[in-house]
Amino acid sequence: MTNSKPYLPYSEVLKAKFGCKVYKVTLDAGFTCPNRDGSKGVGGCTFCDETGSSSRAQNKKDSITLQLHKNIEIMRKRFKAEKFIAYFQSYTNTYSRLERLKRLYDEAMTAHPDIVGLSISTRPDCVDEEKLDLIASYRRPNGYLCLEYGMQTIHDESLQRINRCETHADFLTAFELTRQREIPMCVHVILGLPGETIDDMMATARKLSELKPEGVKIHLLCAMKHTPLEQMFLRGEWEPLGQETYVQLVCDFIEHLDPQIAIHRITGNGHREGLVAPRWLLKKHEVLNQVELEFLKRGTRQGDGFKTASLV
Repeated sequence: MTNSKPYLPYSEVLKAKFGCKVYKVTLDAGFTCPNRDGSKGVGGCTFCDETGSSSRAQNKKDSITLQLHKNIEIMRKRFKAEKFIAYFQSYTNTYSRLERLKRLYDEAMTAHPDIVGLSISTRPDCVDEEKLDLIASYRRPNGYLCLEYGMQTIHDESLQRINRCETHADFLTAFELTRQREIPMCVHVILGLPGETIDDMMATARKLSELKPEGVKIHLLCAMKHTPLEQMFLRGEWEPLGQETYVQLVCDFIEHLDPQIAIHRITGNGHREGLVAPRWLLKKHEVLNQVELEFLKRGTRQGDGFKTASLV
């Protein structure tokens, strides 16, 4: 697969597999989270708003089938997409009874003829062997399947600061159980967590290269309306990263990643209506261009730091 970018873009991986433009259609199935309903905590992670990291492109009152049909038509017209992945995005999408999960996943897979597979976003502490066996049953030779884990960081102190109510050990357990079933994974990480140094963030990148999930989604910590992080920002207790600093960090992080790990996202966090800070995050294309220019300036690309470290 030829790639002109200094990193491996997820979109190119999909195009190579399916031979056409493939887009994810976000879904809200009405899930909640153990960090909100009192099972493990209340109020959620400090950065998570009342939509549960939803794209707000769907109405959770609509059925899964209706959500898919509405948004497939929008994406077909706007992006000329031909095939689609049903993406269970909002909140924790394995946090329910096995029977309900099967019903929802089955509906998504059969709702539209151009659906090629499933992507399911969840917390590592919300899977077990039965749920993973169910998810593995949707794997098809010519289809798509991905379990997206919100790891965020490898550092337990950072997880405590953001009220994550889980540990890195929880992630490693879930990762191993998922790999045993040959379910492809995308791991979410957040740059700019309170108290983390550049070395801390690069340690997370190196660990990901060691584990080698199929994909990584890189987020910037941002404050959304009606979140604890918004209140911290307004009180002057937390300051988001500047645009230039973030561009440098993203390039550093990607340099430390195994070049075979697909980069699902490096910017675009926070819905316009709910984003409090940093507002520069809305300039998605500008940030993407700056990342590519920085790589060009450095003369590096994804994996250069990983390869160097492997030789030491």
